[in-house]
Amino acid sequence: MKHSELHAIAHNFADSLACGHGFVIGYYATDIFGDASSSPGSFLVVDFLSGQLAEGTASEQLHGALPIFRNEFENFCQKHGSSASDFIEFTTRFETGHLGNRYIVTIEDARGRKSSIEYEGIPGRRAKMRNDQRRVVPNKTVLKR
Repeated sequence: MKHSELHAIAHNFADSLACGHGFVIGYYATDIFGDASSSPGSFLVVDFLSGQLAEGTASEQLHGALPIFRNEFENFCQKHGSSASDFIEFTTRFETGHLGNRYIVTIEDARGRKSSIEYEGIPGRRAKMRNDQRRVVPNKTVLKR
């Protein structure tokens, strides 16, 4: 499967946690951005493959939801023609600040390609930036080959 398709799967999965309803696991209400705002540095890093919080402190509600997300990830991948084994890394950094709610999805595929894309708002849309010609364009994807 193409790296960009795997990133789209990861974005959709992370967006379910970002929206606060957790529809990919049925319905599990969480407030990831509320937890991030009360965490030191106003951010949390979630490792979806392990189902744990990689950085930050969160509520018991979120700690309870993360293993359920991990367990559902394989089914979610299969529905989209992929497998969880296609991912070596799948983390998301959720942060709050004066620019609003943002999250950065980072994946590494089984071939070693790694990318991070920043999204803002709910539902998550790619963050915008100005290019060298001062045009507004989607943010660049950071890739490691």
